[in-house]
Amino acid sequence: MRFHVINDLYYKDFHAGFKARYDVYEIIKSDIPTSNTYNFYKVHLKDSKYRIRRILSRRYANYYNYLTFKKYIAELDTNDVVLVLIPFESLFNVAKAVYNSLYSAKIKRGIRIIMMIIDLDSIRRIGQIDPENEIKYLDFADIVISQNAEMSKWLISNRINSAKIVNLDLFDFRLDPNYQATTANNEGLEKNIIFGGNLTPEKAEFLYKWKPNFKTKLYGINLKQTQLPENMEYLDVFNPSSPTMDVSGVSFGLVWEGDSLEICTGLAGQYLKFSTPHKLSMYLSQGLPVIVWKKSAMAKFVEENNIGYTIHSLSEIDEIFEKMTAQVYADIKSNVQIIKEKVIHGEFLKTALSKCFSKLNIPELQEAIK
Repeated sequence: MRFHVINDLYYKDFHAGFKARYDVYEIIKSDIPTSNTYNFYKVHLKDSKYRIRRILSRRYANYYNYLTFKKYIAELDTNDVVLVLIPFESLFNVAKAVYNSLYSAKIKRGIRIIMMIIDLDSIRRIGQIDPENEIKYLDFADIVISQNAEMSKWLISNRINSAKIVNLDLFDFRLDPNYQATTANNEGLEKNIIFGGNLTPEKAEFLYKWKPNFKTKLYGINLKQTQLPENMEYLDVFNPSSPTMDVSGVSFGLVWEGDSLEICTGLAGQYLKFSTPHKLSMYLSQGLPVIVWKKSAMAKFVEENNIGYTIHSLSEIDEIFEKMTAQVYADIKSNVQIIKEKVIHGEFLKTALSKCFSKLNIPELQEAIK
């Protein structure tokens, strides 16, 4: 019996979709040394300026990759455990074929399947896809790793058995082994907000309307080519494995989505009610306290661990900063440090996997986790 993980990455990019998946594979590789990683993309998808050539090459790649995967699955032993991330990074028809092959192997040979939710499109793209497309595949998994308790409630309300759900709580955020963190200088007590991520107006229109009374530092992709409001500064893109954030002063990482300053809006904003944003882990990996929407799924985590503040509206940040003292900030930073150490060492995933192996009654895999 062996633990397998299916690596579905065929690209490298500076965003959460890549980083979250990459960290899962790296944590398992380094901290469960008896595991086996299967790279799905034996033939990588190639681009071409010629449409016909592009279509034919991608059809060949998808066909070859799937047939090779099917052969691999057919050779797994009874009681082997396979982890696959949801959604699978491919065309939907390829993903569907992958899920069906896993299900067939479960029925015919008794492999066990763990599905880990990186994103739940039924909520993230509500109204655009039929939730049944995801639920029917999650339903045949032996274990589902949900992002948090709020997402788990949604899964249970959509007939996923609560007994097979394990909460991740927080994504891990591994750093490059040679990474040297910037030493924070908090002596000046200058108040700062840091916002990192996708800066496109479709997700973060509020940035282009907001007129903060404090310095706001922006990092990320897809900045709208326009004059930023006063007190805002764009500081470019960085490699997420080696962040170059300026965390000096009294700095907080902000998790906010949509076009409003009063409430998180749009699909991205509503998704916060159920999701664990990857940027939250990015901030914590830098030792940054956080500010999140009070109606978000992570508000309870932030409050219980005293690692920042929860707000209804961005206007509340002014009052938070007015009342901030050096001692209060130091206390919050001390709590953040505890979570930081867990995040950068993969402890949230390892804890979740240990619970999975316990539910599957596989003590030897529990013991294999470093």
